[in-house]
Amino acid sequence: MSLSSLAKAAFAGIVRSGKLARVGPPALHAAQFVLGLTHREVVNFGQPGRVSHADRIRGIVTGFPTQTVAVDEAYMIRAAVLATERVPGVLAEVGVFRGGTARVIGEAKGDRTLHLFDTFEGLPAPTAIDRGFVQGDYACSLDAVKAFLTGIPDVHFHAGMFPATSGPVREARFSFVHLDVDLYQSTYDALAFFYPRMSVGAMLISHDYVEFPAVRQVFDDYFADTAQPVLELTGNQCLVLKIGL
Repeated sequence: MSLSSLAKAAFAGIVRSGKLARVGPPALHAAQFVLGLTHREVVNFGQPGRVSHADRIRGIVTGFPTQTVAVDEAYMIRAAVLATERVPGVLAEVGVFRGGTARVIGEAKGDRTLHLFDTFEGLPAPTAIDRGFVQGDYACSLDAVKAFLTGIPDVHFHAGMFPATSGPVREARFSFVHLDVDLYQSTYDALAFFYPRMSVGAMLISHDYVEFPAVRQVFDDYFADTAQPVLELTGNQCLVLKIGL
């Protein structure tokens, strides 16, 4: 066990000690105050039924290799996958990176098929609207991702630029889609491909919606003449629940 893991285990033991139960609420309020100074909040996963799932997600997204989503963001992805269990269709993710969110989706998907799309060579060249990114960012080899997702059944990998790699799913219907492709054109191409193929009641979550204006602009542009709501989530995501064909 690494030094950081030992430190986390020791700290957790202290915090969860029955002898320190009265310290918990004041410590939580103090942490809330400190986080509030940087406009961040404490997310409560302490309810029975959420603890073990949050712990599992934390192990995926904060372990090694490190991922690019927070625990609360990954929890929302898991919740959406479970909520669409009875919606007809398969699942897809575009922008896999090291496989963290794919692992979260895979462990919650039941017997549905999961399709994963990525260049596995990093981002394509950004355009003028895409700020903060460099070509080749977020590269991870296909072999490394496959190794990270060992044990998850019925997962299909599609390497290359999307939507050029979409051929195998052009006739499919989708119950859940996750996008994390960072750039305007990549996000637009993925949304334009998947939204018409989503079943009624299907959900789509996109990362980077809050932090990067180019991604928000995609949803503004694509849904400009429709009544389709786009829900901004508390992290760096948005959610689309398809309300009609």
